[in-house]
Amino acid sequence: MMQQDSKRKRSVLPETATLAPGSKRRRRKSVPSRHAAAMLPDELLTEVCLRLPVKSILRFRAACRSWDAMLSSEEFGQLYAARAEEMSSAPKLLFVSPTANFNSTAVYKCSPSKPTDDLLLTLDDVRGNYVEVTPAPCHGLSLLYDGIAPAYYVMNATTRAVTRLPPFRDVAFATAGLGCDARTKKYKVVRLFEGNLLEKEFLKCEIYTLGGDEGDIWRPAAGGVPFRFYSFARSAISNAVMNKLQPLFFNGYLHWLINPLHHVKLPRASILSFSLTDETFRWIRSPPFVASGVHLVELDGNLCMVRDLRDRSTAVCKLEIWKLKDYNSGDWSLDHRIDLTGQLPRDLLEPQIVKVIGSAGSCRSGTKIIIATSKHKVCSYDPVSRTLETITSISETCTSYQNEKSDIRFSLFKECLTPVHKTREEIAFATPLSKATKEILLRLPAESVLKFKPVCKQWLGLIKSERFIRAYFAHKNMDKRPKIMLVGKGSGKSLFNFVPLSKWLQEASNQGTLFLDTKVVCSKPCRGLNLMSFVEEDYLFNPCTGYHRVYWNREWHQHQPWKMPTGCREQEDNPFAVGNKNVGLGFSQVIQDHVVVGIFYDRKDYNSREYSLTCSLWSCGSGYFEQLPQPPLPVNDMPPVSVDGVLYWMSEPRLGQSYERAIVSFDIAAKIFEVIPCPSSIAMWDPRSRCHAFVVELLGKLCAVLSNSVADELDIWKWDHGLWTRAYTINLKFWPDYSLATNVVVPMAVDLTDGRILLNTGRKLGLYNPFDQTIENLLALDQVSLATPKVQQQRTGGHLKCHITRCEDVPRKFSPWKLSMAPCENFATPPSASSGKNLLSSRHQYVKALNSVSPKVMPVVPMLYEESLTYYPFAARARVLFS
Repeated sequence: MMQQDSKRKRSVLPETATLAPGSKRRRRKSVPSRHAAAMLPDELLTEVCLRLPVKSILRFRAACRSWDAMLSSEEFGQLYAARAEEMSSAPKLLFVSPTANFNSTAVYKCSPSKPTDDLLLTLDDVRGNYVEVTPAPCHGLSLLYDGIAPAYYVMNATTRAVTRLPPFRDVAFATAGLGCDARTKKYKVVRLFEGNLLEKEFLKCEIYTLGGDEGDIWRPAAGGVPFRFYSFARSAISNAVMNKLQPLFFNGYLHWLINPLHHVKLPRASILSFSLTDETFRWIRSPPFVASGVHLVELDGNLCMVRDLRDRSTAVCKLEIWKLKDYNSGDWSLDHRIDLTGQLPRDLLEPQIVKVIGSAGSCRSGTKIIIATSKHKVCSYDPVSRTLETITSISETCTSYQNEKSDIRFSLFKECLTPVHKTREEIAFATPLSKATKEILLRLPAESVLKFKPVCKQWLGLIKSERFIRAYFAHKNMDKRPKIMLVGKGSGKSLFNFVPLSKWLQEASNQGTLFLDTKVVCSKPCRGLNLMSFVEEDYLFNPCTGYHRVYWNREWHQHQPWKMPTGCREQEDNPFAVGNKNVGLGFSQVIQDHVVVGIFYDRKDYNSREYSLTCSLWSCGSGYFEQLPQPPLPVNDMPPVSVDGVLYWMSEPRLGQSYERAIVSFDIAAKIFEVIPCPSSIAMWDPRSRCHAFVVELLGKLCAVLSNSVADELDIWKWDHGLWTRAYTINLKFWPDYSLATNVVVPMAVDLTDGRILLNTGRKLGLYNPFDQTIENLLALDQVSLATPKVQQQRTGGHLKCHITRCEDVPRKFSPWKLSMAPCENFATPPSASSGKNLLSSRHQYVKALNSVSPKVMPVVPMLYEESLTYYPFAARARVLFS
């Protein structure tokens, strides 16, 4: 220790210390600088890097420019891919699956050597359950198709790089493939589709070049689609869309299968090919059988056709693999016959789709044929031993939709460093200025955001992008606190006026002009949109932007004039029911679309319990109209609720054969009606009882409500994980304004801050405290003293002075939720007496307008809303979604 300390002390002596007289300075040995250090030879450095994982290589690119140039070169990429394929003994696979709530799509790497799958990346913009992936990558690049958006993505799963291709013309039937141009070394996406049939050349072929000089555009192919290939091209497009058969890239060509069943006469060709170098079409002769129910695959450097000969009704259960021997002659030969009898019969016989997606292996382990199924299982076939072995079996993350799909979600995974070129729009959006602009726009009101569209093309693209619309919705509604608007009569071209409650309480002079002259029922917000229902038609509205669309015109439903059942006045007094219909708005995560489902009654007879109804569905995105089968039970007049892609109605026990209450559910994605039993206290129905029941949504859960007018109580039960539990009991005995004997009281929402429940009678809004059973009134449309701002009267020189309080004068004692809804109760001294006269005049106008409104029509309708930019283009999307 003493020696170490002395050394440490000597080491800190300054170099300029004086020397003793006569002593000589010791000459230090020169140390070579870093720049003079010996460098590793390039060949040795390359060999070292070839043995590193991809993550390390991506990091070393940032070490210096020379390393970045070497590791990014095409030569190194080819060497790395060749070594990775040589060292790989077990097949590696990619599996594409939606996440739990269908909010994104996850890409996993599967391998028999690992018990669990590795999550490679998550595509946040790819939502729903309609994603297709190419079974075999092109030099490590895979093409994904999102059928909902619709959009194409090019992905390198090795480097986790993804780019979304520019938008294209949306048509009903289109197919696309990814390939490499051997001359320019550029990667191209070729899209073949049917345009307008009225056009002379309605078959189109468009090309997008990744990193091309033409920019973010789809350009027409050099030669187009020659007329002599029209019949083949139409058959290939239809076959690819209906059977989800992506074109196969092989030997510089993209190959589409031609379905012979689409031709009157059996065609000579079975494959339509497109050269990515010359951009011309050609065709390949058919094999010695009818090429129906087949698919293409590349095996051992050969173009092969797989023939599915599985038949459950017979003993024949096999797959045949035919190899193309020569392009020009079109000669085919039978290369493999895979007998499935007795070998994993359940795994390969039962699935709807079985595809050979490629081969894997090496010279040491032998080449094996990889077979994937639509039940998310993968098997390998050894041609030498003729045995089958299960490689992997995957259960999708979405437990609600583990049903079999009509395609496979697997693709071969090959480690490759091929770069993915971003579009120019993606590069522009990634700049610091664009990110700052986005953050500013997220904090502006919806009306202000729309005003910035004409600023420039980049801002227009940002505001209209689906990613920004989703981010805006999430940012504005992150607190999950309901916001209230009042819906009044519009002026000019506007059908409605949407006014926030606090603003409506201030503008007393305009209140009378907003009163409705007809009955309107508003739905709860559903992903930023509300449904506004009249007797004859319904409107889909975004109250923040003014976007709207009309649905359910009575011309579609030639019903007899509606007649109220004898002795039944309930619907006229019910502010939440309108006409002879029960219409609901829902949103499905699976198809990423709003839908409007309507149940229309032609006849109701409570004496004979007979009824007649029809049920229809409108898709808001595609404009698709569909007649649905009748629900299993008749439903009552109260509107349905939407929870997690399912619409729920309360049944009507006065109609039909059942004398018990139950809940009718409709799964939007599956389009299936089901019945859920009610809690026993709600299910029991007595014709002499004055109790009625309905459904609501509170805190994202389905709730059944029993309204007991005798006890003046609302009994609320929550449906959670298949069980009913009592959630709330609302006692209204001491609140005559909310008496169930004279009102229909609906719980609309729950304040997450203090647990208070927002109650709505149509004419009154109040916050119910379940702890002390008190109600704080927020709005009363039938009492002028509560509906108009309070007036402070002061006598000064014979003049009456009044003033309307501003929202910012509301004291802080109100909860954050109530700040947006509370009546203003602070007063200030006005500058002149004329304001008092104007206020009194407006107050008298309000009373006169309120008295002139029919008691059956609410002057304004309170409505919950969500701030969003959600809209649907007026031109319906032409996509076709096949499950």
